[in-house]
This record gives sequence, structure tokens and C-alpha cells, in this order.
Amino acid sequence: MLLNDGTELVFRVKEHPRARRVRIVVSRHDGMVVTIPRGFDRSRIAGILEQKRAWIERTLRRLPMKPEPYRPPERITLQAVGEEWTIEYEAGDPRRVTLVKRGERTLHVSGAVSRPDVVRKVLERWLTIQARRHLVPWLHRTADELGFTLKGASVRTQRTLWGSCSHRHTISLNARLLLIPPDMVRYVFVHELVHTRHMNHSHAFWQTVAIHVPDYRDRIRELKRLWPALEI
Repeated sequence: MLLNDGTELVFRVKEHPRARRVRIVVSRHDGMVVTIPRGFDRSRIAGILEQKRAWIERTLRRLPMKPEPYRPPERITLQAVGEEWTIEYEAGDPRRVTLVKRGERTLHVSGAVSRPDVVRKVLERWLTIQARRHLVPWLHRTADELGFTLKGASVRTQRTLWGSCSHRHTISLNARLLLIPPDMVRYVFVHELVHTRHMNHSHAFWQTVAIHVPDYRDRIRELKRLWPALEI
């Protein structure tokens, strides 16, 4: 599909087993992603995009697709667990980046620190390790507290989801949950734990969520607000 300025619209199609309808999301980091239900006829996508043309073009105008250059942070605040880490950088071996802990809350990053893409990957790996250490035991405690059966948990740096639950009742958590307040983390835990009983977003699902988080609608709105700024 050509946009009104003559450029070709580039997008990515993602099939999701729990999707009930076609969903179009535009973000600065991921571009345009079209999520479709499993088995959906992909030949229909072009027509759907044409119907949404006006909205797509408005959204693209409001949201520049070229991301800001990544700037490695001087500190990382793990709101979920009340920790703030200072980061020191030291130029060194241009072939690699090394991260070591110094003192109680200091990270020393050395090596190819002029390569922000490599620094970012190293910091994301560190965040994932911290998330496994903090979030996985916390999720298990929450499951026990609320009476849910959890078969296992993992952590990733997901780009589009706070978390997900498989049909085997294993939950995958986004490492970036460490960057948001504890009450928001707990809501994500509850949301995914309820999926161990309801693998959908049915009325019964939301009724169960509401038992544990009565103001869940406010939490959903807040999570949407927080998402764009959660980078390290």
C-alpha cells in the first residue's frame, strides 16, 4: 500500500494464538505491527489496511518512525524492588563490552563504550538476570498467596508484552517489569496467573482479575502510559 506521500507502507505481520481480531499497532521502536488470529487469511490484510488508511497516516505523522539515538544511562532505577544503580563507563578493548558490579549499587561498564548498541545489549542482559533473581520468586509467592498453580516461569526482554502464559501454565515475564512500581508488577502477575485458568480475555477472566485487583482498568491505562518510556 502506498501512502499519500508516495512512500511504501512497511509493516510486520504477527500471528497470535489468543488474538480474536486483527490489531494494528504503530510504535517508534517496532514500526507497524499487524497482529492476526491463528489461521487468519493473510490476503485480507491489504483491504483492512486500506480501510484504516486515514488512521494509519495520522498516527505515522504524530509518531516519527526514526528512533532517537540510544544514549547509555548514567543510572538505572528498579522501581519494583526499590533499587537505584549508578553506571560508570570506561573506554577500553574495542572488541567487547564488560560489565562488573562495584560496591553496593554501582555497575562498571568498560571496553567498547562508544558502541551504544553493544552497551545496550549488555545492560539488557544484566536487567534480565536481575529480573530472574527478583521477579520469578515474587511471582511464585503471589501464586501461592492467591491459590494459583504455576508450573514454571521465565524472563525475557520482550518488545510488545508485559508477560504471557502458555497452555502448560508457564509464565514468561518481561524484564522491564523491574522498571515500574510494585503495584503495577503485581497486576501483571495477577493477569498472567488468571490465564492459567482462563486462556482468553472472556468475561469470566476479567471477573477473576477483579477479585484480586478491583481497579484493574486503571492499572491497564497506567501500563499503556508507562510502556513508551521503559528503556535502559
